[in-house]
Amino acid sequence: MLDRFPYGKAPLCLLVIAIVASALRVLAVSNRPKRADLVFVTLSAYHYEAYQKPIREFERSRGISVRLQFANATSLQSRLQNAMLAGTEIPDMAELVENSLSFFARGPRKDIGLLDLTDRLHESGLDKRLVSSRLSLWTSGGRTYAFPHDVHPVMLAYRRDLVEQLGIDVTQLDTWAKFVDAGRRVTRDVDGDGTIDRYMIDLSYDGSWSLDALLLQRGVQLFDDAGKVAFDNEVTVDVIRWLLRQSFGPEKIAYDPDASGSSGQSLMKAMTDGLVLFVWTPDWRSRVFQDDAPHLAGKMALMPLPAWEPGGRRTSVWGGTGLVIAKKTKHPDWAWDLANFLYYDPKEIGARFARTNIVPVLEDAWVLPELDVPNPYYSNQPIGRMYADLAPSTPPRRLTPLSFVAEQKLYEAYARSLEYYRRSGEDGLAGAIRGELARAQEYVNLRAERVAALAGAQ
Repeated sequence: MLDRFPYGKAPLCLLVIAIVASALRVLAVSNRPKRADLVFVTLSAYHYEAYQKPIREFERSRGISVRLQFANATSLQSRLQNAMLAGTEIPDMAELVENSLSFFARGPRKDIGLLDLTDRLHESGLDKRLVSSRLSLWTSGGRTYAFPHDVHPVMLAYRRDLVEQLGIDVTQLDTWAKFVDAGRRVTRDVDGDGTIDRYMIDLSYDGSWSLDALLLQRGVQLFDDAGKVAFDNEVTVDVIRWLLRQSFGPEKIAYDPDASGSSGQSLMKAMTDGLVLFVWTPDWRSRVFQDDAPHLAGKMALMPLPAWEPGGRRTSVWGGTGLVIAKKTKHPDWAWDLANFLYYDPKEIGARFARTNIVPVLEDAWVLPELDVPNPYYSNQPIGRMYADLAPSTPPRRLTPLSFVAEQKLYEAYARSLEYYRRSGEDGLAGAIRGELARAQEYVNLRAERVAALAGAQ
């Protein structure tokens, strides 16, 4: 046969390889598992584990199939964006982290690839049952595109054993001024080697999460109700000065053991060694400590944040997850029902809190008995009740398509203010901060004008 093929042996071999490869491809496609009725991607290992059992229950009750997948938050966002732009297959449902919506809600509303949930939330009455400040996290242009998963109020976790030994009465630390005074008394070089061995609190040296949380506690938003840039004000100046003084000044009380702001080994060691006494702790982080530093069980406790002024807000927020439904899904009603079942069914909420310490975003779920269970890790405090009591006073976060840009420019203003502080100290610091904030806000305003001009030209 090889001798009779008119084009020679090599072309014949290539032809045979192509035929076999095509046959194998057809066979592989025919044997590929059928796509599930709903594909749902979560970004949390905790969620992935927690959703397994209820999803099986949902499948049995509805007679449909659901495929649960896990992906890193950053890669999930980029893959989802790219797939939407390319028009390729995307999951029916996905969880996103805070600020992600600003990437997906750009451009005209008709081009947003997420299902608009506003009317469904209103018709079902869910919008009245959820913490309103968390709906704002997933709302852009007056329309809501995600189910909020959490509230994430912030408290301070602290080494109760060490704090009591030092004679600190946490009930008296009801303002940041009192907290700082106490911190200056206990932040010191204990062994005389020239290095500070004990700090009062953890704060991020680059601003990032601590600047966000402090500004939100003070009521500062990146954008106002009308969508205008709003961070260039005297309150922001005051917060940046305060943060610089506590982190770098001659009377600093803060240390940054974990630049990622999550649960690094350096943070666990700092808590274990007593290098840091008080640690910023949204509800999700309280579980991280339990899992990653179990040897501190019974030595830890929680307290509300000190307020900026007597009687003021004693919490903030840090983090947030929301569930979106793709506009292209073939089964929007099933996706809506699954989201409601996973996020807002009382049985699932109670079980999820027991596994994660995450306080429910559904206000009528705050009566669940799981929230009142004493937690041995935190000196038998009912931490669920403590977080739930703070949830109504959590500040909102307003997002726009330019939120990410505004956030990065604010961090840049902080970094430049830090450079000035290290070079010149307190002399002229407030003016330098004002100048940096003005430049940052001017840049974001210019970007906003360009976005508006492009939108008007379409």
